[in-house]
Amino acid sequence: MTVNDFEPYLDTFKDVEPFSGYVEKGFLIDFLGQRTSAEFRKIWGVDPETTGDGIIETNSPDLPTGEDWFEYFNAVAAAREARGSYVMMTLGACYGGQAVNAYLALQALNPMHAQLVAVDGMAENIEMTRKHFRYNGINPDDHWLIEAAMSGDNNPVLFPIGAPGSGAQNSVMTNSRANRMGILDLAQQSDSMERLAKNLLLRNSTDLSIDLAPGTDYDFNAEITFVSAVTLKDLLAPYARVDYVEADMQQSETVVFPPAMDALTQKVRRVHMGTHGEDVHNKMEKLFVDAGWDILFSYKPNQTVETPYCTMELNDGILTAVNPNLAYSD
Repeated sequence: MTVNDFEPYLDTFKDVEPFSGYVEKGFLIDFLGQRTSAEFRKIWGVDPETTGDGIIETNSPDLPTGEDWFEYFNAVAAAREARGSYVMMTLGACYGGQAVNAYLALQALNPMHAQLVAVDGMAENIEMTRKHFRYNGINPDDHWLIEAAMSGDNNPVLFPIGAPGSGAQNSVMTNSRANRMGILDLAQQSDSMERLAKNLLLRNSTDLSIDLAPGTDYDFNAEITFVSAVTLKDLLAPYARVDYVEADMQQSETVVFPPAMDALTQKVRRVHMGTHGEDVHNKMEKLFVDAGWDILFSYKPNQTVETPYCTMELNDGILTAVNPNLAYSD
């Protein structure tokens, strides 16, 4: 299998009829017909007052011009492959857009019972996910929505709570030993140990804030707070087979995936993740290659990529891997 070969996938979306029809005010729509409240996108500058309220015709995704194509590709490819029943997991769910994409692709191409698993460390994001499911005809009570940070073990982690809908949270930096020592040193130097202890005991919070998007115009402030943690092995345990795992965890992939590789290789057919940092990308790619997975697409983050079909401007890296030991048979 050749990495980054688009040729076999040029007709990926040929069987999907792009959405065309009326979209109510305050909603966005994509080619699968996924309805997204503009309220979820206000943080990115979308105005609900000027969104929707008209007939909208959409188009199938073009050859990749960025990260969205790969998410749509994997949702559609996983839907086509599924047999009998379907399980999809989204790690770092934000408002659940990737889970809904996967569900809508499945029902359009290969209808069957689906189980969606969405994990996010913020209560606000989980509530948005519940709403987003309902907006798209999915009963959230029939699926598994988990308010917890993804981690390599179940110890509570220091996690940045704030900027709901931004998808910018991770616990790698905030939960590191260096950060914990930094918080302790800061409290000692400012003579605020009593305040720190009170906040930790009463609110599970350090009462410290960080900027989740330094160097940008976005006001993404978050409070460093203790939250519960769940592992990928925990999520996989109830299932004999998982069709698709999607992850966008802002570097937390480095602690989440390595301890779970044996379970992933035993149970999971397809993984697609956004990677964050060149070193992180290289580590994740090697992890899957060493475990015997096939790499379909691999592009490092923060670069301009020239392909035979287009130029891609990438922020996150792209890593799509499929497990040849769990290929489907008719």
